[in-house]
Amino acid sequence: MSRSTRWLARALAALALVVSVAVLVADRVNPFFNDLGPLMFLGAAATWFLRDRVARVLTLSATVIWAVTGFSPSGPVSAKVVVFGVDGATFDVIDRLALPNFAALARDGTRATLTSMEPMFSPLLWTSLASGRPPAEHGVRGFHVQATDCEVARFWDIAEDRGMSVGLYKWLVDYPPRKVDGFWVPSWLAPGPETWPASLSYVKELELSKRLRRKQVAATHSTPALVWGLVGAGVRLSTLARAAAWSVEERVSGATVGIAPARANLAMQTLRGRIDRDVFVAQLHVHDPALATFTYYATDGLAHLYWDQPAIVEAAYRQADAILGDIRGQLGPDARLIVVSDHGFKAMDGTGLAGQFAPLTERLRARLAAEVGPADVAKVGHKLSVGLADVADQPRAAAWLAALVDAAGAPVYRVEDLGPGSLGLTLADEQITAERLARDTVGGEALTDYVKLTDAYTGTHEARGVFYAVGAGVPAGVAAPPMAMLDVAPTILAALGLPASVEMSGAAAIFPEVTPRVADWDGVLAHLEWLGGEAGQNDEALKALGYIE
Repeated sequence: MSRSTRWLARALAALALVVSVAVLVADRVNPFFNDLGPLMFLGAAATWFLRDRVARVLTLSATVIWAVTGFSPSGPVSAKVVVFGVDGATFDVIDRLALPNFAALARDGTRATLTSMEPMFSPLLWTSLASGRPPAEHGVRGFHVQATDCEVARFWDIAEDRGMSVGLYKWLVDYPPRKVDGFWVPSWLAPGPETWPASLSYVKELELSKRLRRKQVAATHSTPALVWGLVGAGVRLSTLARAAAWSVEERVSGATVGIAPARANLAMQTLRGRIDRDVFVAQLHVHDPALATFTYYATDGLAHLYWDQPAIVEAAYRQADAILGDIRGQLGPDARLIVVSDHGFKAMDGTGLAGQFAPLTERLRARLAAEVGPADVAKVGHKLSVGLADVADQPRAAAWLAALVDAAGAPVYRVEDLGPGSLGLTLADEQITAERLARDTVGGEALTDYVKLTDAYTGTHEARGVFYAVGAGVPAGVAAPPMAMLDVAPTILAALGLPASVEMSGAAAIFPEVTPRVADWDGVLAHLEWLGGEAGQNDEALKALGYIE
């Protein structure tokens, strides 16, 4: 070996040792950090090819340290119930892909089609799933709401009141968080980085900062401090490696031809999924809550934009399946795992001219507020949902919307009553062309303020969602009858050994219902103490998903 080769071998071996020591330090604060343990065999093999004694010693030392950090906690957590939400999941994709962990759930437990409800907007639906109550009762009728606007108890409030520890990870309408015996990380609607404990706020700071192309808020921490905070929260080495590789790809591609939006969206959504998986699993072990929830959103966000590109949608489902397997692997034999979606998915309705438009929300919302009262207007596909701040405004709002006419005097909207405080709108004439946009009106205003031509959104919500249950006492290999959305909260409470309330119209499925039902769980709301937070919602996220402009 020449002198220059010897010194190069020593330098590389020393670098390997420094990296291994850094991984050791990270492993002290996050035992899950080094999930690339098998790489130690490369180091062991390298020692036999190095003919320099110093290089061999350094490489062998690095290999030993790497091996020591390559073992993650293997003992199961003692959670009684874990709820895994998969936004917009449909059996149409799950069954077509034969996903192994979803297939194992069907084999080892019970599955059923979950029938969603109108208005089919995620904040309303996730709140109904959690409370067993319809929007008319829980008070969440749009996107511009916070957790303090929910007027009824949700299953984690009830469990906490009964003395159970709780871990809540990104369930919609969960901001601001609360100080709980466990952990609480709010969902993508949150406008601020607050979490419980505060050490998990690095996750939200990353999500809200320009680093993930979301809401452009100033980062509190430098990039090294943010990375170290994420490591402390549970992020793994493979995830950091993936993030670094993506950063390099962005820089290289940006300097040449750029990155296709579909590729960028998929990379960012799945990177976010990896971070969320890492942190949730780590916090399960740190806090060991009796009840925990985890929600995955890429299956919905990517399906809206790329339903016509199956490879992209399928990548999200495969990641959901991998996360499902990881979470299930943390649970003990007595735990119960419930998987649920808020709705299913399908191709956008309409073809040709009727399929190439999107309704607009902001002018209608402003005009409705001026004429009737404050309202939340959001869209999914070709449909608009109107959530009124005051339920008493509904008759006037319905009448005003029905009276909006086009240039020929024909009604612009079909108005549907979706329950107290909620209206659904669809265009009476869905044949939208450039010529019509140039000449037609809505109540005397330009049609272009109310609708636009676009083919950006190819998927939309569909009523058939998914439900799985597996674990102690769950019949294996059973396909149960369809469930109603309002059955989910009583079912989760039954899995926890807690009674539902008489106000919940649904019935427990799979697990025997605890009887008698209590008269009212809503009294627990009076004792809740919320942490401080920012007003509003993450409107940038709503715009990115196409719910508003």
